[in-house]
Amino acid sequence: MVVEGESMPDFAKFFREATDNDPYPFQERFAEADSLPHLLRTPTGAGKTATAILGWLWRLASNKEDTPRRLVYCLPMRVLVEQSAREAKKWIRNLLERKAVEEMVPVHILMGGAEAEDWHLCPEKPAVLIGTQDMLLSRALNRGYGTGRFHWPIEFGLLNNDCLWVFDEPQLMGSGVSTSAQLAGLRAALGTFGTCPSVWMSATLEPCWLETVDFRGKFPGEPHELDKEDYDPTRPLHKRMTAAKTLAPLGVSLTKEGDDKEARKVAEQILAKHREARDTQTLVVLNTIKRAQKVYEALLDIRKKSKSASPQLVLVHSRFRPRERETLNEQLQQGGAAARDRILVATQVVEAGVDASSRTLITELAPWASMVQRMGRCNRTGDDGPGRVFWIDLDEKQSLPYSAADLAFARDQLKKLDGESVSPKALEDFKAKEKIELPFEHKHVLRRRDLLDLFDTAPDLSGNDIDIQRFVRGDDPDTDVQVFWRDVPDNGPTPQEPTPRRAELCSVPVGSVRDFLESLAAKKRGAGYVWDHLDEEWARLDPKRVRPGLTILLPAPVGGYDWDEEARSGKGWDAGNPKRVIPVAGESRPEEAAGSDPNSARGGQALTVTCHTANVCREIDVMLMALGALVSSWTDHLKKAARWHDVGKAHDAFQHGMRRANPELDRAQLWAKSGKHTRLYHGRKHFRHELASALAGLQMELPFEVAYLLASHHGRARLTIRALPGEDEPPEPDTPFALGVHHGDTLPTVELGEGHTWRAGKLDLTPMRLGGERSWTANAMKLLTELGPFKLAYLEVLLRAADVRASTKEADHA
Repeated sequence: MVVEGESMPDFAKFFREATDNDPYPFQERFAEADSLPHLLRTPTGAGKTATAILGWLWRLASNKEDTPRRLVYCLPMRVLVEQSAREAKKWIRNLLERKAVEEMVPVHILMGGAEAEDWHLCPEKPAVLIGTQDMLLSRALNRGYGTGRFHWPIEFGLLNNDCLWVFDEPQLMGSGVSTSAQLAGLRAALGTFGTCPSVWMSATLEPCWLETVDFRGKFPGEPHELDKEDYDPTRPLHKRMTAAKTLAPLGVSLTKEGDDKEARKVAEQILAKHREARDTQTLVVLNTIKRAQKVYEALLDIRKKSKSASPQLVLVHSRFRPRERETLNEQLQQGGAAARDRILVATQVVEAGVDASSRTLITELAPWASMVQRMGRCNRTGDDGPGRVFWIDLDEKQSLPYSAADLAFARDQLKKLDGESVSPKALEDFKAKEKIELPFEHKHVLRRRDLLDLFDTAPDLSGNDIDIQRFVRGDDPDTDVQVFWRDVPDNGPTPQEPTPRRAELCSVPVGSVRDFLESLAAKKRGAGYVWDHLDEEWARLDPKRVRPGLTILLPAPVGGYDWDEEARSGKGWDAGNPKRVIPVAGESRPEEAAGSDPNSARGGQALTVTCHTANVCREIDVMLMALGALVSSWTDHLKKAARWHDVGKAHDAFQHGMRRANPELDRAQLWAKSGKHTRLYHGRKHFRHELASALAGLQMELPFEVAYLLASHHGRARLTIRALPGEDEPPEPDTPFALGVHHGDTLPTVELGEGHTWRAGKLDLTPMRLGGERSWTANAMKLLTELGPFKLAYLEVLLRAADVRASTKEADHA
């Protein structure tokens, strides 16, 4: 990535080009290390985000050996993912404008929705991927929340090969800590294409937290920490680390969840402390959304009764749609005049990734690690002092979502610090003096057999999938689903209702949505809907079947969301709000079904199988050239797979779909693209041309590795070949059939270019039978064992990306 003809600048100059600031000494040591540390331990406010992103980018631009192409930046909270992405884009744009790098490195937010699906098309190019632990770890486990089933293997392959994983504030991730460590250990044990290291960044995480069964003893050295040079009073970091702020109790306690009188008392104390500081910003952090909403409502009521427009009031939590969240983020980042006389009421979402500062911080009692993070939001830069931190004690019954024991430990420490400084440096010294080592229990540990089970993306015979909640967040009762609101007919959405876009998805706790849907059913006010990929319809959702990771369509009239566009504020998800929700405008494509093939009917120019095959072969050549030695041993297999991937489209069932989509097509030709933008309906239900391609490949005696890639390149047929419910059965009894292909179907002659030809013949579907040397499942499992799940999925990605890239160019340049 170094600009041709120029030498690579040192990291300090590179950092200045990106940020207009000098790096701190620890940031330089991080970037220039022979190998990256596994654990970066630094106080909050020291610039961990810039350390990780610019450190990786500099190493990549310097062509440092074994630097992965992708940076995966994982945050525990969703509200400010956009902030990290915005900063990364700004830094990269500055580097490009100042010619410190020669090409733009794209930054993608992985939060679910249709727009998130294009990042996978360039696996050979650098990219920054930013998201929450829910969205990233679920994808790394092959069960991506907020994405379609057939997209899971793509993200699994790309997030487990040629990546640097960075976990920001992992002490807030629960079981995500165990899973992140296990994935790192399993990648090392099972093998990946390219390196795939992990870095955990935290002020409070202990090295022993990462001692899982497959990652134990894998640390290359001591944690990377600040040293005397960083704390030197003549250096700029010293001001942040010693920023003046003192601790005191607020003088009120909370004993009842959602109690209006208690919320009023807290609100009155908040206003009193806010007014003492005069024309400054106050940040209030509460442990539950319900309490945050109650206190916010009480503050609004007090302000209304005083007939005053001040102070400004803003509520921030994780249950807003991205469109409204962007508005709230803008307000959070505004300083100067915009932050005068303002109270921000928030939940734990401000603990990680928030670069906002306040003169006064008021927080509920929380575990010690969370208290350290929250105190870092008071007088963050050293320019907002003297800072004041007040804490609200909680009755043991109000400890959730935390444990009473964790709160008791934190309470003891806060009492010791009463009236004392709580600057980052003071807290570091206090930790050393008190010998604080926070415990961590590995409740749910991902094992090798779990990972291998997750490689198979086909649902079980009852239609269910493996639940990964315990590996993503553990026993967190607030594990989420995503909901979005649309104007749909009274009897429910039609099959043409487009897939949701990221801007309209609101993350909501499973239990809250379940209760909301049960209430709708009881009052006969409507229902929620999920996409059924087998029946190709939006199906009414039984509230009892709500589970983490679902994406649920809600009719706009049922309510459940509060936002005032004029006031640019609101409560977000609000199950008790019956008012119609205004949907987020925009366009997207229809949902994919088991038998759909959107790339074959996306408009543009009609193309024959031969012509499209040539385009895919060109794309795979470009990709392999850029990847170089990374997959050099697989070059021949991938090129053969590209050449044969669409031979199955010659099947009459597929050609029927082509002619149905575009009746003007020449019947003498074999078509791969219809030239019309419409949903494709084949001659047989659930027909998959890639299975026909794989069977043809086996009969041409192509290596099984190639046949596997042919079958898997749309994510439908992978480890198993089995019929789906509702398929059209063969007229002859006992004839094997699966995915719309019948044993004995004739595939006509197909010219594939470069001298490759399939001569007309009958397809043999006996490999779908279990057992024996020709068994598809037996051979696929053998391949999985030999190659490992991460490498095998990555190879799937390459062929699939080449296919989609070719299809996209064909449609765009028609």
